[in-house]
Amino acid sequence: MTRKTVHIKSTLFSFKGGVLKISIEPNKRCLDLTKCGWIPKNFECLGGLILTERYLIITVKKRVDPKADKWASFDVNLTNVAALVNRRVERYELKKLYHVHRVYEIKRRKVQKLSKFKPKTSKRLLRKYLGREKNRAEDFIHKLTTEMARRLKESGSGAIMKRLRDIKHRILNGSRRQDRKLSKWNARTFQFMLEYKLMLMGAG
Repeated sequence: MTRKTVHIKSTLFSFKGGVLKISIEPNKRCLDLTKCGWIPKNFECLGGLILTERYLIITVKKRVDPKADKWASFDVNLTNVAALVNRRVERYELKKLYHVHRVYEIKRRKVQKLSKFKPKTSKRLLRKYLGREKNRAEDFIHKLTTEMARRLKESGSGAIMKRLRDIKHRILNGSRRQDRKLSKWNARTFQFMLEYKLMLMGAG
């Protein structure tokens, strides 16, 4: 870490009547947000607080209703995303993303063999490779969802995606091979990124 930051959990602050109270030992801090012109007037609740050495970062939440005139449906699979946009089927390949996960899976297997002889080195390398895998996977998904969000905005379409809550538990069948495949499946990350980018662009 290059900077000291603290994420303040919701149990450590309260917000009532425009006054934010933060309880961090040994003191309690109060901030009157009604005097802050940069706070939007129509927000519904606070999303979270991040405290740095110099700043307090405040996020706010507001429910946004879909505004799209048309809707596009998506199905996220292991190696591709199938989309129905304006009655046309479009496919976005995820093979590059799958390859990233596969490459680092092989690297981790090799590193794990060192754990018996060099446990500290093994832990350090595993942590490094996990970080690189996550960064490269998220970079790919960011670029893909940005492209798709722009495409949907141009066509005036919102996105309809399948419900993914507890989907891995529904799919698991006790097979190690299936578990390994699911570990390479970034469907939830894809949906989250596409959803907030559509909201930022004013689409549904």
